[in-house]
Amino acid sequence: MSFFTELKRRNVFRVGIAYLIGSWLLAQIAGLLLDTFKAPDWTMQFIVVVLMIGFPVALFFAWAFELTPEGVKRESEVVRSESIRRETGQKLNRGIIAILVLALGYFVWESRFSSEKGSEPLSQKTEPGSDPFSQQTAMQATIAGEKRALTPIEATPNNAGPAISSKSVAVLPFVNMSSDPEQEYFSDGITEEIINALVKIPGLSVPARTSVFGFKGHQGDVRNIGEQLGVAHILEGSIRSQGDEVRITAQLIKVDDGFHLWSETYDRKLVNIFLVQEEIAGAIATVLTGELGLGVVAVPNRTSNMAAYDSYLHGRALLHKRGQDNLGQAVESFKRTIELDPEFAPAWAALALTYSVGELGTDLLAETISTARHALSLDPQNVDALDALASALRDSWQWAEAEHYFEQAMAIDPQYSELLEDYAEFFGMVGRIDQYLSTAQEGYAIDPLLGPLADAYMMALMANGQYAQAIEVIEQWIRSTGEAHKNPWWYEPFWKMLPLMASGDNAGAIAMANRLGPDNMAEPIRIAIITLLENPANEQARDVLRTAVGGEKRAEYDPDSWMANLVLIHTGDIDFVIDDIIAEAQKFRFGNIEDIWSPIYAKLRQHPRFAEYLELVNLPEYWDQAGWPDICQRKDGGRIACQ
Repeated sequence: MSFFTELKRRNVFRVGIAYLIGSWLLAQIAGLLLDTFKAPDWTMQFIVVVLMIGFPVALFFAWAFELTPEGVKRESEVVRSESIRRETGQKLNRGIIAILVLALGYFVWESRFSSEKGSEPLSQKTEPGSDPFSQQTAMQATIAGEKRALTPIEATPNNAGPAISSKSVAVLPFVNMSSDPEQEYFSDGITEEIINALVKIPGLSVPARTSVFGFKGHQGDVRNIGEQLGVAHILEGSIRSQGDEVRITAQLIKVDDGFHLWSETYDRKLVNIFLVQEEIAGAIATVLTGELGLGVVAVPNRTSNMAAYDSYLHGRALLHKRGQDNLGQAVESFKRTIELDPEFAPAWAALALTYSVGELGTDLLAETISTARHALSLDPQNVDALDALASALRDSWQWAEAEHYFEQAMAIDPQYSELLEDYAEFFGMVGRIDQYLSTAQEGYAIDPLLGPLADAYMMALMANGQYAQAIEVIEQWIRSTGEAHKNPWWYEPFWKMLPLMASGDNAGAIAMANRLGPDNMAEPIRIAIITLLENPANEQARDVLRTAVGGEKRAEYDPDSWMANLVLIHTGDIDFVIDDIIAEAQKFRFGNIEDIWSPIYAKLRQHPRFAEYLELVNLPEYWDQAGWPDICQRKDGGRIACQ
């Protein structure tokens, strides 16, 4: 008799099959129960080891022993003619079928359960007494989860058009599970760092920070969130930090069915936080692209000083909030980071960025440039530093050098939405309005909830005479973010005045001005605008607007003086406006000038002294090198003529 036949006769194969299927089912049930009762992670590992050890033991007993009516006997003691192995084999067959049915039922139930629970926040396993997090209960996770109720966000260019790529993932803001709510900047910062790490992986599509943070503090079906963000996968998780310990839990969910593709919990010392970010990015890359980042260093420029890193993340959170108070605090945070670790390039770059988005003067422009250059001396590939340097050079009208650094930054990260915003504004300032529009449109498709980028896209549309589309952008942004009355720049009637004036519809522009309130525009200026639109000969109203336009002005126009300026141009006060902008250029030698290429400024561009203004802002010198735009040309004798 062959060995194989003897194995079959002694039911060794049947016992092995029954044991494997039963062990799988037992492990699944054990995993569910252990998770429910928050058992330590090693408990499941212990069960698996025991089951693995038991497999060869079960095969040995099937070979060496036999079940008889008198009980278990050694196989050598059983008379072959009295053996009931055949009947035992039939019972094993029926047992195997029963276990298979149970396993199949569990598999179906678990798949449906995962789909239904796919959008729930991760449950946090706590090992009582074994780590610094043992004092925080599962109730905190439940409470945090209940706070995340989805707020509808309008469909955006992210999710319109082509089919969603299977290699796309949105990183929702990780939930702060620390005992201190003030630590939320840390979880937000780590979320942003994970986004930045994933962006560096070739072939992976990742929505920008602004878009995903629109879902911060909310919960909803991942299918709805995924559709709005235009992705096939969602990464969500939570972070708990205490002392020098951190626990990060993350899970990757398939949007179309809510199925969990991957999940992991990382318990690390804070000093290893960068490794965790790379581990998460690498795991996502493995699942979605089959590659571990193709050799990309996902988290460059690390610091071994965790106090410096904490201060850096705090500064980043303040930088994202904008506003002069927040920016001032961000500057202090980044300066503290630099004191703790002078070689940490991202802190220098972030400090330069903070300077660049504030209300700049000539001194601060110089500080921005020197800070950004120092960051680049530490890391020549830092995109934030390149962006800050290029933007500061742009705003100081050093066009050729600014373009050089913008191109360098774009070669490194062409999908960085804030970089695209700044680069688009460069094109707007130098009169290349077609590239102004295409670059702003590209950035807006990536990050439509970024306010300054929506502003740049809207202004680019206006510069190209597409007023109706510009109004659609501003209305979309207001609906998506709820910013309708918080900032006068984003109040819809304010912007609708422009195309109405451009088309000669003074009555329509007046109707929009009547909808403005004191939160949107100073009342004397609003009344003067209405009066002058009704009667361009009213000198008293004109004097009010001239006062609003003239005098000390910032690098960025305030809404009152900007609209007053436009109304003065519209009502024919071209000499006053051209004198004013020339005087301003002579005095400040910096500023944002992309507005002048919109059609509503056509009368200003045709003024004989407009060429004098262009010389002051260094544009003819740049155009002689880079090529003249369609809107302005150098004629015979060197004369400049603009449309």
